[in-house]
Parts: sequence; structure tokens; C-alpha cells
Amino acid sequence: MKPGPSLICTKISNAIALDASPRAAVEIITEIIVTECWFRNASEAREKAEVWEKAVLERLRNQLNALLEIGKPARFAFNTSSEYMVQGACFVEPKDPEGLKEQKKRRLQFSDYYRVISGLTPHRFELLGGKLIGLLGVERPIVTRTSADEGIDFYGKLALGSIFFPHDLSPTIQNQLSIWLIGQAKHYQAIQSGTPEIRDLAGAIMLGRAGAFGSVESPVINLNIRAADPVFALFVTTGTLSGSAWRLLQRSGIIGMDGEMLAAFLADRGVLESPSGFDEAAFIKWIES
Repeated sequence: MKPGPSLICTKISNAIALDASPRAAVEIITEIIVTECWFRNASEAREKAEVWEKAVLERLRNQLNALLEIGKPARFAFNTSSEYMVQGACFVEPKDPEGLKEQKKRRLQFSDYYRVISGLTPHRFELLGGKLIGLLGVERPIVTRTSADEGIDFYGKLALGSIFFPHDLSPTIQNQLSIWLIGQAKHYQAIQSGTPEIRDLAGAIMLGRAGAFGSVESPVINLNIRAADPVFALFVTTGTLSGSAWRLLQRSGIIGMDGEMLAAFLADRGVLESPSGFDEAAFIKWIES
């Protein structure tokens, strides 16, 4: 990628500290130009930064909107007092309400969760898939055997009765409202997940609905999907998803979560945090419990 606004946006979005203080965009751009030695002196770098500033800001705003649309965490944000100031996504502004300050404090642990998730064994990552749907409200998540899962790694039934009109004298249809959450956990580090893996999950759920398995015994005990039961399919990976994979997810309705999204979700819940911060040993123990 040649020097210019696009490359600068990439460097800002990948390298900015989550708690970085707000700085004028033109200053950040100038610093990157000087660091990368694109121009011979600081005055030339500043002049070029002023030329590129508008394009960089526009690209950053578009990128931020795109990330928010699919639920991916951004490392940067714009200061609420100035549209020309860029800061870390978890920087606490003086006028932030207390609730928002606490949310930013929790999200600041994102990097710790991401580091540990990336280093999990494939089996532990499948166990984490079960914990994930547990956090979403499934009372008894089930994780399949690693050696014979027929494409389904974790699943469970989410009861919605307590969400809709919980204060009724007695439930009418509420107890009939439930959704199956069925997922596949792919432990990749340097490899992007693509469309084949997502198609595999779609096929596995279709066969699971029909009770059609290649193994002698069903690998998914208690997965009794009735004809009209709604199903949410979840594709979770430690790594990243290709552009075509994201398009397939959006068009198919399968729910995708890459390593960064999963880390942010866990950080937002404050899973296994201690007063001193993230507790890695307790987190691993929780996964295996």
C-alpha cells in the first residue's frame, strides 16, 4: 500500500492505544509521515498532513461506522468536543457519565482477553463457545465431543419467557418462546476463516435438524429441533474473517464473531476480572469448569 490517507488510517486504527489521549488528527498524521520517513523534514510532513487531513478523517469516520454496524470493536474514537480530535476508544472524557466511564474501564481489558483467547487450545476454545452461549442466557450449554462433533461444537436452548412481559400474573405464550443457539468454534491464528467453514456450519445445522449423522450414535444429545423451532447459528473464530466470509454471514443470517469481537464481549461482561484487573488463571479455570 502506497503512502497516503488509506495507509495512515490503517496505521491509526491498528496501533492507537485504547486509552490514548485526544490529539489533533493533523498532528497524528504528521507524526506518522515523519516516523515512516515519507518526507525529508518536519515542515514538509506537516504540509502534507494538512493536505491529507480531510481524507483521513473521512476514511476514519466511514471505518468506524462500518465497524459499529457489524459489531466489531474499534481501537479509536472521535473526541465529543471536537470532530478533528482522535483518541483511544476507551479514553475517559471528563464529562462522561459514571456508567460510561465504567464501560470504558472494562473494555480497556480487551487486549488481555484477546491475548489469552488467541493462545487457547482448540478444545478449550470449543469450551469457551459453550460459555459464550451461557453468557447469552442458555441455562445448560452443551459442548460436543471434539473427535466426533459432526460440525456442531456447542449448542443450547435459550428461553425467552422471562424477557417478554415477566410481570404478568401467569405466563400465557411466554413459556413457548425459545431459540436454539448452535455454533461452531474455529481455532485459527494466522489463517482467515472463509466461506467454506460457514457453509459447513449451515449444512451441519440442516442435518442436525433432520437428525442425520454419519456416526453410529448421535453426537448431539438433546438437540431436538422441531420443524418450526427458530435457530441462531453462531460462527466463532479466534482469528479473523475474510471479506467474502462477512458478506456470506450478513446475507445468510449466520452470526459471526471473530477473536476481537469475542474478546470485547467478554471484557464488557467483566468475566473473571479481579480488583487488580484481568485474572488469566481464573479465566482458564472458568472455561474448563
